[in-house]
Amino acid sequence: MALISLLILMLAGVALISSTNTSLLTAGNLAFKRDLANQTERAVTAVRAQFVSGALLSQTTLYTDQSSQNYWAHALPSTNAKLPGIPDVLLASTKADDITDAATGIRLRYVIDRMCISGTVPDKSICTMGSFVDDKKGTAGVTKVSAGLGPVYRLTIMALGPRNTQTFTQITFTH
Repeated sequence: MALISLLILMLAGVALISSTNTSLLTAGNLAFKRDLANQTERAVTAVRAQFVSGALLSQTTLYTDQSSQNYWAHALPSTNAKLPGIPDVLLASTKADDITDAATGIRLRYVIDRMCISGTVPDKSICTMGSFVDDKKGTAGVTKVSAGLGPVYRLTIMALGPRNTQTFTQITFTH
């Protein structure tokens, strides 16, 4: 009888340890995913810099694909049933220009696509348009605010982290 009781206690102990390990693994993966979601802000900052003062500053540049800048002037197709809405070009990409953090092992890969049917001058008949506010300096240093319609851009970020953790983030913006 004592041996049976001891066997039951051993099995209960093994089950408890297994349950604890599973809980710790799950909590760890959730923490990695949460951190990756926060890390995607670095890609948002890099893309904003391209539109404000970088390679994507000129409006005419935005009329055509700029693959070296991870930019497409038309909406990218998404055919992956497991990841609907994630552009195929991002999933197939093996580009070496990821934003990387060597200390944490996190890599950020992104694509920007303009929500237009084709790459051309944006027009409301072929593009999803959104309103924006443009703060420009007016006369005598007074800020002149103007509003208008502009094409919507979609930024899709794939964050790759430790333990093969992967998250996707999408934002839309106008420029």
